[in-house]
Amino acid sequence: MANHTYCIELNEGDHDYLLSLSRSRTIQAQVCLRAKILLQKEAGKSDKCVADGLYVDVNTVRLCVNKYLEGGTEMALFDKQRKGRPSEITSDAIAWIIDVACQRPFDLGYSQELWTMKSLHKHIQEHAVEAGFPRLETVSKTRIQQILKEQEIKPFKIKYYCEKRDPDFETKMHDVLLVYKQVELQFDENGDIIVPEREPMIHTLSCDEKPGIQAISTTGDDLRPKVGSGEVWRDYEYKRLGTVSLLAAIDLLTGEAIPLVRDSHKSEDFIDLLKKMDAKYPEGDIIRIVLDNHSIHKSKKTQNYLSTVSEGRFEFVFTPTHGSWLNLIEGFFSKMTKQMLRGIRVDSKEELVQRIYKYFDEINSEPVVYHWKYKLDEIELQ
Repeated sequence: MANHTYCIELNEGDHDYLLSLSRSRTIQAQVCLRAKILLQKEAGKSDKCVADGLYVDVNTVRLCVNKYLEGGTEMALFDKQRKGRPSEITSDAIAWIIDVACQRPFDLGYSQELWTMKSLHKHIQEHAVEAGFPRLETVSKTRIQQILKEQEIKPFKIKYYCEKRDPDFETKMHDVLLVYKQVELQFDENGDIIVPEREPMIHTLSCDEKPGIQAISTTGDDLRPKVGSGEVWRDYEYKRLGTVSLLAAIDLLTGEAIPLVRDSHKSEDFIDLLKKMDAKYPEGDIIRIVLDNHSIHKSKKTQNYLSTVSEGRFEFVFTPTHGSWLNLIEGFFSKMTKQMLRGIRVDSKEELVQRIYKYFDEINSEPVVYHWKYKLDEIELQ
C-alpha cells in the first residue's frame, strides 16, 4: 500500500463503538491502540502519520486496516488465537445481555428498580465469565446500547398502563355511553333542549371530586413582565397553607357547573353537594349522576340520605373500575387546572376557596355544553 493519504469508511455504528474503546481504561492497550488506528484512518491520515503518532510500525497500521476491511471491527480489534476469547459476540451472548437487561436489578441483588447504562454495563462485565461469555468482559457501553436498540429494549424507562380489573368493564362502559347517547337526544336539530310534556325532565350531571388542592403563598412579591423581561419572575421559596377539596358536577344539558369546596372529602360533603342539586332542580324531575366508584358515593350515610328524598329523585350511573376517564368532568378539571390552578399563589386558604368559586362564576356566565364522542355512534337505544 503506497504511503499516500487515504481514508476508510467505517460501518454504521462503528465510529461510536471505536471511540468508546479508544477512551476506555478497562480494556487491553492493544485493543485501544487498534481502535485509535481505525479512527485516524477514517479521518484520512496517512499510514506513516498514524504510525508515527501512535509510536507503532507502519505495517501494524496497514494490517489493522486490512483486517477491518476484511472482517469488520471484531477481526481488526481482537486476535483469533487469543485464549478463551471468541472473535465476535455470539448470538448466545447477545441473548444473555438481553435477558439481563430485561430483569429487575433488585432481583439480581441491587437496590435499584431500573437499570442505568452504567450499572448494566458493569454487571455484564463482572458476570460475563461465570455466564460463559468471556468476550463480554471488555464489551463497551456503546455495543450494549446497539444490541438493546436493535431489539427495541429500553430497560431504563417506565411506561404506565391501566389494567382492566373490572370483569364488567365493557357492560358498565356501555351503560355510561348509553346515558351520553340519551343526553344527545334531548337536543333538537337547532341545539335547543327538548322539554318533555308528560314525562319528568331528566337532568344528567357528571360528578367527581378533586381533593388536595394546595393553598400556596409566596415569600416575596412576583415581578411582573416588562420590556426586556417578558416572564413573571417568582421567588422559588413558598409556604404551604393547607389544602382544600373540590366537589363538583356539570349539567350536561346546560353546561352549568355546580361547585362545593370543603376542607374534607367525606360522605357528608358529597351529601351536601347532592342537597345543592336537589334544591336546584324542580321537584319531580330526575337527577341522573355519572360518577366513579369512590366509597363516599356508596357509603351508608349517602344511602341513608337518598332514602330521605322522593323515590327516583336521584339515579346513579357508575363508571367501571379504572374507567374514570369515561366521566366528562375529568376534562373540565383538566381545563380548570390549566386555566386557573396552575401557578396559583394566595395569601390564605380562604382566598383560594374564594377564587375557586369565582372561577365557577366566570365559567357559568358563559357555560359550555360538553359532548361525548368516543364510540357514541356504536351505541343503539333499546
